[in-house]
Amino acid sequence: MSRHRARIEDGIASDGPMKPRYRQPFPPMVGFALRFILLMSLYYALVLLPFFDRLLYSYLCANARITNGILNVLGTDSHVFEATIRSARFVMNVRRGCDAIEPAWFFSAAVICFPGPWAAKVPGLLLGTIVILAFNLIRLVSLYIIGIRYPKVFAVAHLEIWPAGFILLAVLLFLGWIAWTRGSRRVEAHVAP
Repeated sequence: MSRHRARIEDGIASDGPMKPRYRQPFPPMVGFALRFILLMSLYYALVLLPFFDRLLYSYLCANARITNGILNVLGTDSHVFEATIRSARFVMNVRRGCDAIEPAWFFSAAVICFPGPWAAKVPGLLLGTIVILAFNLIRLVSLYIIGIRYPKVFAVAHLEIWPAGFILLAVLLFLGWIAWTRGSRRVEAHVAP
């Protein structure tokens, strides 16, 4: 009997060599959850390293400079020194947690752990991370403006609204990526000879 048999996968007939089925040790969702937990644990281990602190501080200073530039375009007379943005009306320190690294890692871990080809993961990782980091600049600008105009609302916006917004953004980006990869696979299946 030949190794080349007609087979049907996902409703599409295929004429190729039979591939042995790899038996996974866990159901797919359990495997996804375990890999995701492992990558998130790696993140929390990395943030404890002194090297990460030095790297993060440079990144926070860059965020403060970019945010200050946007604020000046918007008409606030603010100045930046290291990771602190100040004006006569408000002072804001950009610190750990104000960096969007955790939601970007969360999104990236979910994409990496989800079954799919790397050809679809790489553009998703790049685009999703860029969106999350840009969203953080919007967050910093808005928090500074809230601090000037509505100081009583600053703590709620900073500690409750924006963190929930980042979780929602990371989840929506992940679900959007899944929909995009599934849509592109359907297109490839219909185009393939």
